[in-house]
Amino acid sequence: MARPHPSPGLYQALVACFPVNLPNTITVGRIALVPVFVALAFREGTGSQIAALVVFVVASLSDFLDGYIARRDGTISRAGQFLDPTADKLLLGAALVVLVAERDFPLWAAIVLAAREVILQVHRTRVVRAGGDLPSSATAKIKTISLTVMGGWWLLPWDRINIVHWILLGEAIIFSVVSAVEYYVRRPKERVA
Repeated sequence: MARPHPSPGLYQALVACFPVNLPNTITVGRIALVPVFVALAFREGTGSQIAALVVFVVASLSDFLDGYIARRDGTISRAGQFLDPTADKLLLGAALVVLVAERDFPLWAAIVLAAREVILQVHRTRVVRAGGDLPSSATAKIKTISLTVMGGWWLLPWDRINIVHWILLGEAIIFSVVSAVEYYVRRPKERVA
């Protein structure tokens, strides 16, 4: 017996909300890497720690790749604009949990970085629901690079924390706070179709 297919109207509505394209597929792949990263990071052994770092770096680099392809091919979608920062926040949140639990990362810093992400996601959601658009600023992109480098450095299996850990952490916090302030100061753009 043939399987029933979803109604064409439902299918079209889903595709309109969540278009299947390469950038969105890469973003969903990044989300799928989060539990892999966490599982590896909490396993014993240097090999697992290095594997977790590799997954973190690959997932982080995919953030730049999906955005580049979306802009290049003109496949920027509302779904992608929602999924991409959500994927970033999931990866960052997972990394912060691992760093606090396994790498002596300061809890206060994890709270500052996580709070910034949650507050901005709530703000972004409100702006988008009101028909606006809140694209990333240049400072926010630098913040993302800073967090990726900082996270990768802290994930390396060091014997002890060194001065570079603190420099990268300070830089990440500065860019996180400055970019957050920018989002609240800027006027949201008109809705982009």
